[in-house]
Amino acid sequence: MFFIKKAIIFLFILIIFGCTSKNFSNINYINQKAVSIVTPNDKHNIIFKKYLKRKFNSENKVKPDFILKTDISFNSNETLSVSGSQVLNSTKAIVKYSLIDLKSDLLVKSGLIKTFPALSSSSNSIYSNEKSLEQIKERLNKSSADKLHMLVNIILRNLN
Repeated sequence: MFFIKKAIIFLFILIIFGCTSKNFSNINYINQKAVSIVTPNDKHNIIFKKYLKRKFNSENKVKPDFILKTDISFNSNETLSVSGSQVLNSTKAIVKYSLIDLKSDLLVKSGLIKTFPALSSSSNSIYSNEKSLEQIKERLNKSSADKLHMLVNIILRNLN
């Protein structure tokens, strides 16, 4: 009886350590393709490229399978608030992209992504207006990178 209890406890401990030591992160990289990102060299495009590099995690493979050419621009205009008493600034991000297969030099997909407008209030201070606009552009950069990453992943999965 004592031997059976020891055997059961030993098997239970072995199962627990065996299940917890399994590395599940290797499963995600089996079908993942390397994507090289090309953007123009202005401030917001470089920030956009950094967000995309974080999303694609392209340090694992040396030679890319696809090239993603992107260009982000921002469109700002004035709108009225709901009550009509204040003027608000509405800013949208527009991302132009094209995904090219390096093996065959064929265009896989190209298009345009528009984000929802981000609103900011206008104040009398030029400094606060500029800082507000910069923060909005950074948030739109990140959300555009998330959308483009999701779209490119769907396209790459459909290619398999």
